[in-house]
Amino acid sequence: MHTTLATALTILTLLTPTLASAEITTDTVRQKAEQACYDDVNKLCGDAIPDEDKIKACMKAHRTQLSPKCRTIFDSYAK
Repeated sequence: MHTTLATALTILTLLTPTLASAEITTDTVRQKAEQACYDDVNKLCGDAIPDEDKIKACMKAHRTQLSPKCRTIFDSYAK
């Protein structure tokens, strides 16, 4: 389970543009992603784990099925 979360958070962190000039830190993004997307990744993209590219593609493909909080995080940082 811990590996699943770490993989999902890595994906969301990789999606962030530049954090250096923003008040948002990598830890903040990770905390928000953990709180918002853990269940979504396991439910919708569990078969993609641990492949980060597949998780990212899966989350994009299932964007409309993401929980509102996860979708907000994903939309904010996905480029």
